[in-house]
Amino acid sequence: MSEINRISSLISDCYSLVVNTALLTTHRVTLLTNTVLNTMKLKPLIFLIALFCSCSQWKYDKISGQKPVESKEEIDSVLSTLEKLSYSELSDNYKERTGNIGAFKKMVEDGTFYRIRKQDASKFIVGSIRLGNLLTHDRHHKIDLNRKSYQQIWLIDKHLLYKLLELKLELGNKGFDPDGFTVRDGHRHPAHNKLIGGASRSQHIAGKAVDIVILDINQDGKENKSDKQIVLDLLDKKVIQDRGGIGRYPGTMVVHFDVRGKKARWDSY
Repeated sequence: MSEINRISSLISDCYSLVVNTALLTTHRVTLLTNTVLNTMKLKPLIFLIALFCSCSQWKYDKISGQKPVESKEEIDSVLSTLEKLSYSELSDNYKERTGNIGAFKKMVEDGTFYRIRKQDASKFIVGSIRLGNLLTHDRHHKIDLNRKSYQQIWLIDKHLLYKLLELKLELGNKGFDPDGFTVRDGHRHPAHNKLIGGASRSQHIAGKAVDIVILDINQDGKENKSDKQIVLDLLDKKVIQDRGGIGRYPGTMVVHFDVRGKKARWDSY
């Protein structure tokens, strides 16, 4: 990765950790603190925005009384509260600004889009993962999220959400920590995908992919390749199998998986 992409990735990781975590163990507080300190050296404004956002989310939890989403039916129920849009209903300005035109139109035109408002971003969508963690984290999202007029367009294949839930359930059934990872990336519109150096035909563009950061899955007090291998094995043998892609990314704690409908495996970014 270039230095710019590395910094962008670190900021995104910090942002996701701050806004995604509802309950923090002592070990996760240490991880979050280290990431925050690194990010404050780079982007103090982004850190402050993310911190303010997390406080707003905890306030939303208290007012709404929402509980973690633990079934496909509950995922569908959350989606039903959102304003659904077709590709033809998107504004020309949005399509042009995000690059959802030309060669990318075919990738997205049959997908399901949602208009996300400020309160929607705080909703749990899978377990205690918030909908906001799966949005495109471009500059409009990071700067505008705390405005009352905030809106974001989200493209998502609900089968990806089902697979994210299945991973959590499988981890729990095997005695591992079902909350032992955070979401780094979900949907990325073409313009943002290009900016951060994503693959030109990335499944993130179609709302079919997620990148997660592995934490202490086996709860032994450490985050290492053993934790990551647990997730990779579950994805390969149970959750994704030959119906999607898995990016293994050796030497990192990041895992990609998607619901492209056919088997794909790779190691490098």
